[in-house]
Amino acid sequence: MKIQRRGLLKAGTLAALGGPLIAPAWAQGGAFPNKPVTIVVPFPAGGNTDIVARTVAVALGKVLGQSVVVDNRGGGGGSIGANVVARAQPDGYTLLLCGAGVVVTVPEMVKTAYSRKDFAPIGLVNKSSMVLLARKNDPRFKTFQEFVAYARSGEGKVNAAHSGPGTPNHLAQLQLEALLKAKFTPVSYKGSGPALVDLIGGQVDVHFDQVTSSLQHIRAGTLEPLAVLGPTEDPALPGVKTVAELGFGQIDGTTYVGVLGPSGMPPALQEQLAKALAQAVQDPQTVRSARELGSVAISSTPQEFGRILDAEYTLASAAAKDGRLKVD
Repeated sequence: MKIQRRGLLKAGTLAALGGPLIAPAWAQGGAFPNKPVTIVVPFPAGGNTDIVARTVAVALGKVLGQSVVVDNRGGGGGSIGANVVARAQPDGYTLLLCGAGVVVTVPEMVKTAYSRKDFAPIGLVNKSSMVLLARKNDPRFKTFQEFVAYARSGEGKVNAAHSGPGTPNHLAQLQLEALLKAKFTPVSYKGSGPALVDLIGGQVDVHFDQVTSSLQHIRAGTLEPLAVLGPTEDPALPGVKTVAELGFGQIDGTTYVGVLGPSGMPPALQEQLAKALAQAVQDPQTVRSARELGSVAISSTPQEFGRILDAEYTLASAAAKDGRLKVD
C-alpha cells in the first residue's frame, strides 16, 4: 500500500509564480467561451475548498473574459456535486473543483453514479501539506520519535483522529501505519473542526490534518506539529521536519485540489482550459489567498493531474480491498 506521489509533478511544469502569463489559445478568435462558465464545488460554502474556488473563479474570469460562477453542491462526501459535472455536456462550461478523493476515493467506499473515468483532468490549482498533530506539551510524546516509540509499544495504544473515511487525512493515517508498522485506534470525525476540538480537549491523542485547518491552533500554541506528512517541509511551518527527514521513510499525504471537466471533452478544449487555469493560478490575489490559508497555489498539465488521480486511486482501492476504507 506504499504509494509515492513524489515526482508525479515535474518542477518545470508547475506554474512559475510571477513568471510570464500564457496567452489563451482562443484569443485569436476562437468561439470558446461565449457565455459564463460554472465551477461546481461539491461542498458547502465557507470551507477551504470553497475559498480556493472563489479566488480561482475571479482570476479565471479575467483570463477568459467571461463570468465564472461558483455553484456549491454539497452532500454525499462530494458525490452529489461530482455527479452534476460527470453528467454535464463536455463543452467546458461546467467544471468541478475538488480534491482527488471526491472522484477516486468516494466511489471506492460507496456506490456512486460516476467513476474516475467520467472526468477529464484539467489542472491543479492548490496544494496543502498534511501534518501530524498532538497537544502542546503532551507528556507522553513531545517529538515525532517519541510518538513512534509510544505507538509501537502497544497495538491500538494511540487514538488517532481523522476527518472522515476516505478523506486525505484518513489515507495519510493508513500510510503512516504501514510505514511505521504500528496499529492505531482510528477515530473518525465529520471534518477537521470537531477533531481539533477533541484533540485540544484530550479526547484523542493525535490528529491527521491539513495545515490549512490547523495553522491557527499551531500559531496559538495549543497544538504541536510532530511532523509534516509530505515530501517537503511546509513554508507555513518553519523548522518542522518531514517523516523522511526524521529517518522513518517516505510518505506523501499532500492534499491536491484541481479542476476537472466531464470526460469526452475535446483535447484542444482541455488544453485551452489548462493554459487559462495556469494563468489564473499565477494571479497575485490567487497566490496571496493560498498563502493566507497556509497552502500553495500551483498549476499542472492535465497529464500530471491525471497521474495524481491515478496514484490516489491505487492507494484507495488497496485500502478498500483489505477492509480499511469503509463508511462509518
